[in-house]
Amino acid sequence: MSKSPTETQSWDLAVRPTPLHARTAQFNRTNQWTQVLGWTVPSVYDYLEGEHAALRNACALADLNGLVTYQLSGLDVCEYLNRLAGGCGGDVGIGKCRRVAISDDEGGLVADGVVIRSAQSHWLLTLPVRCLDWLKISTRGFDCIVQDVSETTSTFALDGPSSCAALLAAGMGGIEALRPGAVRALKVGTAKVTVARISATGGLGYEIRCDVDDALFVFDRVRLGAELFRPVFAGQHARHLAQLEAGHPRANHDYESALTASLVDRRSAFEVGLGALLEFSGGHFTGKNALMQQRENGAKRAIVGIEVEGDLQPDGRLISTSAGIVGEVASLAWSPSCKKQIGLADLRADILGSAGEISMRGHNGQKISVKIASRPFYTCPNARRTPPEAQ
Repeated sequence: MSKSPTETQSWDLAVRPTPLHARTAQFNRTNQWTQVLGWTVPSVYDYLEGEHAALRNACALADLNGLVTYQLSGLDVCEYLNRLAGGCGGDVGIGKCRRVAISDDEGGLVADGVVIRSAQSHWLLTLPVRCLDWLKISTRGFDCIVQDVSETTSTFALDGPSSCAALLAAGMGGIEALRPGAVRALKVGTAKVTVARISATGGLGYEIRCDVDDALFVFDRVRLGAELFRPVFAGQHARHLAQLEAGHPRANHDYESALTASLVDRRSAFEVGLGALLEFSGGHFTGKNALMQQRENGAKRAIVGIEVEGDLQPDGRLISTSAGIVGEVASLAWSPSCKKQIGLADLRADILGSAGEISMRGHNGQKISVKIASRPFYTCPNARRTPPEAQ
């Protein structure tokens, strides 16, 4: 049986352009691209340092269509999300969004994502992994329908201390009253738009969602309306660096999703540092028994923040003590905001809090000192203010 053009375009191409590709390609001066879950997105538009500086000191636009967006409907959406997402997924008021951690039956972390509720019966779940079949299986016993609307919904972000003022200049009145985690539905021209005050980069930021048919129109309205604030295009590399500074672990990079990880590589929300996203005082949720046991007995592994002494480049990713190898680096980069090398490392939990020195090996065999650091590494003072201060 032949396939419709839509089906062929969506799933038969290994890498496909996002709804914003016409604009991102126009401004991608380096012509450097990467793929995120089958979508092609820019790695670097111009140069990494400038894009990162815009995220921290001005405002930056980014194509977020690499996120997977699921729409949920039915009478039992709240109960389903509570069961699915750590006991608190359904505890989201109208006009709110909330970060959640989703685990499997054995307590392995599938991914951390965001639940968005823009109206009484309009729920979205955004995740950095594709897991539609698993989500549908999890609906058994609930009046809840899960649909992948990634093909019909477009998402982009405006991040940085000037992002609120830039959106106001673009005609999105009222967003200055949004508190962190708040969502507002509005119209841009004839396009229906949802604005959520949420950011993975550790600063002030907004995610804008609309129908794919309106994507370029809304994106250009923001880009041109905010021209006074000179928004910069930020690629994946700049956002990942800012995300590292914020201490946010990335699925299938800093940890592997439990749906694809081997038994050795599986990590729980506690081990990744996302235990605060779980609520144990309510009813049962997927993985609760295993996670309660781990909370009582202690985790065996821990993904922690690290700082690497000086500017020497480590040779490899292994981290050692005098007794041997205790873990490895998941992410490591020089942070312009912190003026030091920072990273996330997957370590044996039993060495945390010990007096033993941990280190990495340099290119010439020298020992490079490493210390455990609290997360986030960098906090933007404008991130929590309401209304945010324009800069």
